[in-house]
Amino acid sequence: MTHVSAWWTKAALVLTLSQLAHDSLAQSAEPKQPAARPPVSSQNVEQKLTMVDKMLNQSPVAARVLTSQNEQARRHFTNARELVSHARTLSAGGQLRGADTLLNEAIWEISRAQQLVPDPGSQQAGERARFAQLEDSVAALQRTAQIALPLPSSRNEESTAQAMASANALVEQALVLARADKYIEANKQMDRALVLLLKDASTRLTGQTIVYDRRFANRREEFDFELAHHRSFERLVPLAMIEFRPAAEALVLIERYVAQARELRERGEALVGSDPMAAIKSVGEGTDSLRRALQAAGLFVPQTMQAQ
Repeated sequence: MTHVSAWWTKAALVLTLSQLAHDSLAQSAEPKQPAARPPVSSQNVEQKLTMVDKMLNQSPVAARVLTSQNEQARRHFTNARELVSHARTLSAGGQLRGADTLLNEAIWEISRAQQLVPDPGSQQAGERARFAQLEDSVAALQRTAQIALPLPSSRNEESTAQAMASANALVEQALVLARADKYIEANKQMDRALVLLLKDASTRLTGQTIVYDRRFANRREEFDFELAHHRSFERLVPLAMIEFRPAAEALVLIERYVAQARELRERGEALVGSDPMAAIKSVGEGTDSLRRALQAAGLFVPQTMQAQ
């Protein structure tokens, strides 16, 4: 057992080193005197040939790739086999450095295949983590809709209600699937809910002014409300960037507005104990900065004002 573990540790190390070597070779460099390369021994080449052969024929990676339906992963494995065959020919002819280079290429091809067909344990963990992120993002959009509902006279009120109902149904389905550890299917439902909520936010908020009518027991309650409003818009920014894929120039503006919003929010949090009104104003200004960030991303969000 120890021998197998050590072998796989060595294999992983070689994969990492060969990947770094390949990435380095792929980058262009300024003309300069090439550094002296260490000699390649026949023993090293034979050891690498043996290791790559096991990776291609006797490893869990090989089993996953060969039984998968991922054609791209299979193609990487086919490329690796061809490279190993050429490496054997070069090694037999004494061209050790060329053989070693081809073997490094073969290991890189195997690593690409491995990324495309991850082991079930790693994939499940990744899908579970993604579900948590999607769940948080959807909840943020739902909170935003609750805080910033359209006016009763809005023509979009019915479509908004339908979008929210459809999104909520998708979320419920996703939660059922997640409880059954079916995270891949659950994430598909959460993705659909996220798209619905983003499209609704864009349609519902464009060209409107949100008026919310709330009565607060004290300034601290009002501050907490403004902060929750701010946080909802803050979480909406990365979602809008994913959905609308803004250009590089817009990304500069988004980063600037988000940084301003963070500073204003932190200032408000620091002032709330001594000057609640200034704290509320600072957080509100931060929310406006987030609104400008969303507009730069392509999601138009109106100014907000409190009803008297």
